Amino acid sequence: MHHADWSVEPILEWLMGDGRRLRCPGELTEQLGQQLLANGCPVARIRLSLRTLHPLVSGSSFTWWRDQNLVEEYRPPHSIQQSDDYLGSPVEYVQNTGRPIRYRLDSLEKTKQGHSLLRGLYDDGIRDYVAYPMYQVHSDSYTVFILATDDQAGFSDQALVQLEKLSRYLAPVMEVLSLDSSAKALLNTYLGERSGQRVLDGQVQRGDGEVIESVLWYSDLRNFTAISEQLPPPQLLKLLNCYFEKIKTAVNEHGGEIMRFIGDAMLIIFPADESRSPQQACWDALAAAKMAQRLVREANEELGSEGMPEIRYGLGLDLGRVIYGNVGAVDRLDFTVMGNAVNRAARLQELTKTNGFPLITSEAFAAQFDERAPCRFESCGRIELKGIAEPVKAFGMNY
Repeated sequence: MHHADWSVEPILEWLMGDGRRLRCPGELTEQLGQQLLANGCPVARIRLSLRTLHPLVSGSSFTWWRDQNLVEEYRPPHSIQQSDDYLGSPVEYVQNTGRPIRYRLDSLEKTKQGHSLLRGLYDDGIRDYVAYPMYQVHSDSYTVFILATDDQAGFSDQALVQLEKLSRYLAPVMEVLSLDSSAKALLNTYLGERSGQRVLDGQVQRGDGEVIESVLWYSDLRNFTAISEQLPPPQLLKLLNCYFEKIKTAVNEHGGEIMRFIGDAMLIIFPADESRSPQQACWDALAAAKMAQRLVREANEELGSEGMPEIRYGLGLDLGRVIYGNVGAVDRLDFTVMGNAVNRAARLQELTKTNGFPLITSEAFAAQFDERAPCRFESCGRIELKGIAEPVKAFGMNY
């Protein structure tokens, strides 16, 4: 029920108590909408936004409609600021000026003026729209808190005073969520989802780690030195990123995680745990290898049409126990994997340069495949590997 003299104080008390404990911005948006309604504010729609440091998106916005049982999340790309959806919009104005802005949409409709966003909201029944800035200290910028109503009378002057006060209390809550989102995005980007979560969970001291059983994937581009001398830097980066992207797509699809980019090489793990046996980890890794080869083959057709050299790489796979955790200096750490299996995978990859196979595995890996497996390994015999004490039985496979 709407009340002309509704008070924001109960909502602020909720926000500073249970509200600020909500870790999900979407859940906060929904509960805030319900709080506004329960306290008499004639709100039909609200939107909260936050900035995120992310390689693909500029942030996230969360929109709640009174008559819909859901919150819509939108993650705009960095290019949004050059689009018609953003230019000339209320959001652009608030972010650039740090000032609130209000529109009575019935008056805009009469003059056929205003941004297309506002005209669309009018068609959805909205009659009054207000956007407030929320200052973010860490980025010295503004995110936006938007409210809209379908009440023909719109927001009263007293309601606008109350909502402006609410926006000031919301700003630090949203900043915490923004920093949390940025931390997760950066850790996922630079460490991977599994390793990033370990760091967020507190595994941050040198020596923190555990022994895990995992498939180790080590792949390396062929003729990279010659290619780097042949191609100008922009084309070289395009080739490298194409290679990394195709491998990443296949690995993610099958439950692997990139641990490190080492120049033009990649170290990847397929951990075995309570949800995946060592055998299944091997099957997943091989499925990823086949998918990666297919994606790279398709990419090579496009690269060839542009006069670029094709992507060729060798791959070594091993199954073993490795240390998974933090190593480095006291105040400069790397979250990685270490152990004989890592070394063997790297040395097995080296064999692909001379043995005629694009993929070579250890005996431990090949032993996980029986007659049911859609693949056949060929023995390469016992081979001495640099840095490995005992000769290793190796097995090759053509895709």
